[in-house]
Amino acid sequence: MKMVPIVSVEVLIIEGNEILLGRRSTEPFKGMWQLTGGILYYNEKISESVMRVAKRETGVDVEIVKFLKVYEYINNDPRGHIIALAHIAKIIGGNLTPNPDNYELEYFKMPPKDMIPYQKKIFSDALTQ
Repeated sequence: MKMVPIVSVEVLIIEGNEILLGRRSTEPFKGMWQLTGGILYYNEKISESVMRVAKRETGVDVEIVKFLKVYEYINNDPRGHIIALAHIAKIIGGNLTPNPDNYELEYFKMPPKDMIPYQKKIFSDALTQ
């Protein structure tokens, strides 16, 4: 079986100087805080993926403010080699609503201790932009 990296988008929804996180309800990392994010689908534009993932995971519509950076994680996640395309976004509509993947949503000024470890760097980088 040929293994290939997973390409994902990370959506850093920022309000003031705080970033919205969701508490995972599924494995891996069940019960930990995470960035809004998801896998890029085949034939889906990156910008469309950002908007789809934000809506699905938080209930809100977003507008991309800026592309932050590409992050690469090898051996940090049981799902495999991940290439994450991080974007800073702002809410332009909808209502914050947890979904089946996130049973709680909350804004944070600093990465909480019980956040997925490899996502803490993305969180910190976003607040210095």
